Formats: sequence, structure tokens, C-alpha cells
Amino acid sequence: MIYFSVIIPLFNKEKFIEATLRSVLEQSFTNFEIIIVNDGSTDTSEEIVLKFNDARIKYFSKKNEGVSVARNYGVQQAKGVYIALLDADYLWFLNPLDAFSLFIF
Repeated sequence: MIYFSVIIPLFNKEKFIEATLRSVLEQSFTNFEIIIVNDGSTDTSEEIVLKFNDARIKYFSKKNEGVSVARNYGVQQAKGVYIALLDADYLWFLNPLDAFSLFIF
């Protein structure tokens, strides 16, 4: 069973998405999936994401309808017990999944 679903809406964040994904993949808590919803990017964001070879990454692409629609679509795809939301240009430090899991076990 997947514990966390990390939802990342993506729109034209080619300069940031690689670092964002790496910051999630480097978490000490590893029972998670990453759901990326490309909301109609016109830059190379898709190419960057598709270079990652990790079974925890689930990639979806759709027409641009805005961040809220993309985020909600990601939540609908989620298999995790808990949802974590992350923007495509943010970085995670200090293992937030690990810290959060301590409070819910």
C-alpha cells in the first residue's frame, strides 16, 4: 500500500522541475508515489520529467485548465493513504514525509 501521494501540477517549469523531483526522491521516507500532472506546458518540462526512471513517478498530461484543475486531477489518480501537495518550483528539505509519518503512525 502506498502511504503518500505527492501531487505536483506542472506548467512551464522547465528550470525547476528537475530539482523539485530530486528533492522528493531523496526523502528518507520512501513509501510514496509522485503524480505529475502536466497542465499543457509549452516548454521542455515534459522531456525533463520523462528522463527520470523511477517507478514511483506517475506522469499525466492534459490540456491547460489551471493549477486547481490539474491538482484535483492528480488527487483523483492518487493511490496513497495521504495526499501531499507540492508546486513544481518548490524544494523539500528536512524530510517532511518522514516527519509527518511520525505523527500518524
